[in-house]
Amino acid sequence: MKKFLFILLILVLLPSVYSQEGIRINREVQGTASVGETVNVKINVLNPYNEEKTFSIEEKLPNDVEMVYPSEPHETKFFNGIKVSFLKWEKKISPGNVISLEYKIKPKVPGEYSLSPTTVVDLSSGRDIKGKSSNIVVSCVANGICDRGENYLNCNQDCKADANDGVCNPAPGLCDPDCEGMEDCAKGESGFSIWYILIPIILIGIIYLIYKVGGNKNSEFNTPTKDAE
Repeated sequence: MKKFLFILLILVLLPSVYSQEGIRINREVQGTASVGETVNVKINVLNPYNEEKTFSIEEKLPNDVEMVYPSEPHETKFFNGIKVSFLKWEKKISPGNVISLEYKIKPKVPGEYSLSPTTVVDLSSGRDIKGKSSNIVVSCVANGICDRGENYLNCNQDCKADANDGVCNPAPGLCDPDCEGMEDCAKGESGFSIWYILIPIILIGIIYLIYKVGGNKNSEFNTPTKDAE
């Protein structure tokens, strides 16, 4: 009798477990992009149940992006003083059908952007399931200027090895202001210093002034005078 009840319990629970695991979340997004390029993101959600369900779908947006569509995030929260933006939808999906949601963003700085897993909640049961994360590698657009967010690692076309870009490049003989000990570098104890050029120019100027003033005094004393006729 106990064995029969155990088997019956499994048969009762199995459909709900299968249905919950049957929810499918798929995100379509390109793996590479450039700064300022429009990136299309598409989210597909499958309703595996044999009845219509209403789902809440939440997507966390990465930082340093500009919204193209929709023009603004649906919700903004602060976590430990950090602003985080979200897109949220509430959609009814027919049995066995798939709904697709799209949004468009523009990355502002180069680097690797991580899209957090999409969260889908079955509002009738409160159960939730998450998709998979996605990564977008964003390259810089070379313009000869080391712009905000660019550094020697992600945009060496614009940022030199010793640029003030927030990244320390500890190469021997290199004066990088982002590295510790840059005050020694600024004094000229290692690497190149602007004083190597300024000091000789100042000395030459002082010598020239001394020579000029001294020459004028000598000419005043040595100027011959004519005898009165």
